[in-house]
Amino acid sequence: MKKLKWLLAFCFAAFILSAFVTGKKSNTIIAADDTTGYKIDTLARDLVVPWQLVFLPDNSLLFTERNGKLRIYRNGHLVNKPVYIINDIPQRNKTGLLGLVLHPDFIHNHFVYMANNYWLGARMRLQVVRYEFRNDTLLKPFLITEDIHANQNHTGCRLVFGPDKKLYITTGDADEAILAQDLKTLNGKILRLNDDGTIPTDNPFFNNDTARKEIWSYGHRNPQGLVFEPGTNTLFDSEHGPTGGDEINIIKQGMNYGWPIIHHQLTREGMLSPLAEFTPSIGPSEAMFYKGDKFPQLKGKLLVACLRGESILKVTLDHDKIINQEVLLKKQYGRIRSLVTGPDGYIYFSTSQVDPAEGQPRPDYDMILRMRPSGSKGNLLSTQKIEANTVAQMVTVKMTTPMLIQQMCASCHGENLKGTDKGVNLVTVALKHGSTKQSIINTITNGVLDKGMPAWNGAISKVDIDKIAGYIIAKRKAIKE
Repeated sequence: MKKLKWLLAFCFAAFILSAFVTGKKSNTIIAADDTTGYKIDTLARDLVVPWQLVFLPDNSLLFTERNGKLRIYRNGHLVNKPVYIINDIPQRNKTGLLGLVLHPDFIHNHFVYMANNYWLGARMRLQVVRYEFRNDTLLKPFLITEDIHANQNHTGCRLVFGPDKKLYITTGDADEAILAQDLKTLNGKILRLNDDGTIPTDNPFFNNDTARKEIWSYGHRNPQGLVFEPGTNTLFDSEHGPTGGDEINIIKQGMNYGWPIIHHQLTREGMLSPLAEFTPSIGPSEAMFYKGDKFPQLKGKLLVACLRGESILKVTLDHDKIINQEVLLKKQYGRIRSLVTGPDGYIYFSTSQVDPAEGQPRPDYDMILRMRPSGSKGNLLSTQKIEANTVAQMVTVKMTTPMLIQQMCASCHGENLKGTDKGVNLVTVALKHGSTKQSIINTITNGVLDKGMPAWNGAISKVDIDKIAGYIIAKRKAIKE
C-alpha cells in the first residue's frame, strides 16, 4: 500500500512538472548540468532587435533597439516611453542603433556612449556619440567619432571600455573587403580612443603618417563581440566570416588578422589566424566572460551569443588555448544577439529575429530573456560538445545557386550582377581576368586580392564555385541573345 501511495504521488508530481514545462515561455524550465536546473524568464517582448544590453547602477536594464530607440527595463517592467529616439535612422538589414556602453565612472559623470548609422547625403555612415544620462533622458550629445563607411551589412559595432579606461570600437568592412587592409580607413578595424574621442599616444599607429591613428588592430571582416578576460586583461573578439569561417580571436595591438587575404583556416606570414574557426557559420555576436556567482559551472567561461547557430557557445580556456567548447540553449530561443551578466549574477540575453534577411519573425519576438537557477536537478543544458580547435559542425545549410550568388557576389556586384560602385559589371562587359567559364572559376578560386576580392578556394566547394561560374556565363549569354 505504501508503495502504491508513493507511486501515485510520483506520477502526480511528474504530471504537474510536465504541465509547467509546456506552459508559457516566461516560465520554461530547461535542464542544466547534473546539479542545477535553469528557469528562463521573459522580461520584455515585441521589440525590434535589442542590440545591446547594459545595467545601470540602480540595476535597471538599459538597451538599444535597432529601430533607433534607447529603452529601460526597471522594477520588473518595460518602461513604455523610450529614453531617447534617433529619428530617420537607416534600417537596412543590419543597420540602425547598435552598440551601447557606460563610462567606467558613470556613477559620477553619467556618460553613455552609443553607436548608430546615419545618412551623409546618399551614403550611409557610422558614428559614436557620447551623452549625459540624466532623469531617464539623454542630454549634451558629444561626437566621439564619425564618417565611418557603412553598408546594409558588416557594420560591427560593439563598444567596450578596457581596463585602461580607453574606449574600444569594432567596425566592419562595410561590404568592401579591401578596406579591412587599408590603414587609411577605419573599416574592418578595432579602434581605441580616449573617453573624449582623442587618440591615445600609445596606439600602435600613432606615429605613422600613412595610417589612421585610432587603429588598434586591422584585417577584420565583421567583429560583433569584444571582451576583456578578467584577471588577465586579454582582449578577445568574435567575428563573422564569409560563408562559415566565423572566428574567435585574441586581439593584439597593431596586428593584422588577415581579411580578406586569409580566412577560414588559411595562414600567411605576418597575419594572425583565429584561436577558433567555425564552419558552417554560427554567426557569433556579443561575447562575455561569466563573472557572477549563481552559475559556478560557468565561472570564468567565455560565452558567445550565436545568431545563425541560435545558441550560446560556452568556451573553456587555458590561457591562449581552447580546451573545451559546448553549445547551450541550442535552437530554443532563436537568434541570440546580446549577452550580459546581471548584477544579480543571472544571465540576460536578447533575441534577434526581426533581422532580415536571416531572421524569421515569430509571435512576441524580439525578446529580452533572463536565465536563473531553478534549483531542480537535470541533465546537461541541451549541450552539444565540440572538439577544441576543430571545425564546429553546428549548422548545415544546402546552398542553392541563388543563395550562393546572394552571399558571395551580390554585396559587391549587385543582385543582378550588373555592378556597383564597389564591384564590376559581371554580365555585360568584358572581364579583365577572362570571360570563359574556366577563367571565371580561376578568378573565384584565387580571388583578386588587390581589389579586395577574397580567394574562395577552401571556403566553398569546387562544385559551388562551378555553379557560380555557370550562373555568370548563363547571365552573360542571355544578355547577348
